[in-house]
Amino acid sequence: MIRNDDIKEDFKLISKTINQDEIYLNNDSIVVKFSSKKNGIVTSWLNGGYKEDLTAVFNHQLSQKNIDKYYNGGILRFLEKLSADFTRQLNLKNDKLSGMVTSADIKKYSIAIERYDKIEVLAITTAGARVNTVSAGDKGSYYELNGEYKLDSKLNSKEANLNKIDFKKPGTINTIILINGKLDESALLLCEMIAVEAKAVALRELMISSNYSNEIGTGTGTDGIAIFSNLESENYIENISKHAKIGEMIGRCVTRSIKDSLAKLQWLTPTYQLNALVRLDRFKMNLDEFYNEYVCVKSEKEKKEFILSLMKISKNPELVGYVSMIIHIIDQYRVGLLSKKASLKVSNSILKKHLNRDEWFSMKLLLKYVIDNQIQ
Repeated sequence: MIRNDDIKEDFKLISKTINQDEIYLNNDSIVVKFSSKKNGIVTSWLNGGYKEDLTAVFNHQLSQKNIDKYYNGGILRFLEKLSADFTRQLNLKNDKLSGMVTSADIKKYSIAIERYDKIEVLAITTAGARVNTVSAGDKGSYYELNGEYKLDSKLNSKEANLNKIDFKKPGTINTIILINGKLDESALLLCEMIAVEAKAVALRELMISSNYSNEIGTGTGTDGIAIFSNLESENYIENISKHAKIGEMIGRCVTRSIKDSLAKLQWLTPTYQLNALVRLDRFKMNLDEFYNEYVCVKSEKEKKEFILSLMKISKNPELVGYVSMIIHIIDQYRVGLLSKKASLKVSNSILKKHLNRDEWFSMKLLLKYVIDNQIQ
C-alpha cells in the first residue's frame, strides 16, 4: 500500500550476516551496510552494473509523495538524494551506494539464509505479484529510441488495456543476495541467472498467473536484483552452477524469501491458491459472454446465485485437481505439445466422467466455456 505521509523513523538493526554486514530497517527502507570490501551487480540507475566500490545497498518503498518527486525530477536524482540521506543516517564511510525502489510494503520483507560448511547465502526480498506479473515473452506496451519512449501502436485496445500499469499497487519483486565467499564478475552473473530462475520457480509453485497473458508469471515488469560477494574472503568460488552446492543454496534462498514475502504482503499462499477460480483467472474470460451464451441467466438474481454456487465449490480440493488437469491440457495445446483433437477429447472426457455431480454443474459450464475459447 502506498503511504501518504513522509514521516521518517530511525533505522533499526534487524540482522547481520556471517561477515558482519549489518541490515537496517526503517518505515520505508532496508539498507545493507557492508563491513568489508564487496563486489556486486545491481539493476539500478544509481551505480548499477558491476561495482567494487559500494559501501551499502538499499531497497526503498515509494510513498505517493516520493512517486511525485520521482516523476518530476527523474529517478536518478531521486536515488541520489536517498543515497545521501542514508549515508548521513547510518554514518557510512562515503556516499557510494546503489539501490532499488518498490511500492510493496517494506516491512513485509523476508530474509532467508542457507548455510553449508563455511558458505553462507542470504536473500532479502520484498515482493508483490497481484498486479504487474508477467511471463517472459508477454507483449510489451512501449519501446525506446534514442531515449524517447513510444507506445506500441500495434497493440489492439484489449492488449493496450491489459498493459496498463497501476504504480499505486505493489507489483515488484526486489531481492538483495549476500554471499560470504569471493566471486569474480563472471561468477556473479551466473548467480544472477540462477536467482532469476528461482524467482520463476517461486511464482510457478504458487501458480501465479501473468496479468498480460494466459501464462504462469515468471516475474513482474519492474523487478530488481542486487548480488554481492566478499572480496576479502579467503574462500574463492569460481564454479557457480545449479549442479554446485552454492547454486542450490541461491535457488533455495531466493525461492523461499520470495514466497514468504508474497505470503506476508498479499496472502499468496498454497492455501489461498487452492481455488479453482483462482487457477482459471489467468484465462481473462469475457464473463458477460459466458453468462449470456453458456448460463443463459435471465436476471441479476440468477447471476448472483450462479456466482455464489461457483464460489461455494471452488475450494474443493478434488475439483481443483480436475480443473488443474484441464488447464494443463490447454497449456500443452497452446505450445504445440498436444493436438487440438487430443486436447478436446481428453478435456471433454474429464468433464463428462469427473464433473457429473449436480453441485459441480456451475463449474462444468465454466470449464466448457474455457475449453471452447482456448482450444480452437
